[in-house]
Amino acid sequence: MTGLFRPVALAILLALLSAGGSTLAEVRFGKNVYIGGHDFSNRHYGSVHIETTTRRPPWYGCRWYRPGSRYQGRVIRTRTQICNLRQIPYSQRRR
Repeated sequence: MTGLFRPVALAILLALLSAGGSTLAEVRFGKNVYIGGHDFSNRHYGSVHIETTTRRPPWYGCRWYRPGSRYQGRVIRTRTQICNLRQIPYSQRRR
């Protein structure tokens, strides 16, 4: 039993370490990248988190937030760009 446990534990440890390394990579959007019909081509980010919310701020577009500032009850830890965009209807999108 112990002879089987050690290789399985090692495989799990290697899988966890390799999964954690990919989160540190920089995100680079290439040509023709559209999110919800908006052009995000050739942008570079340390990380990207895309979510849809029901609480929409009164402004549209993208804004940069400094560390320590607050957004929707959360404290911003690093310099972050938050984009509030309306989804462009499919019939009106660029192709």
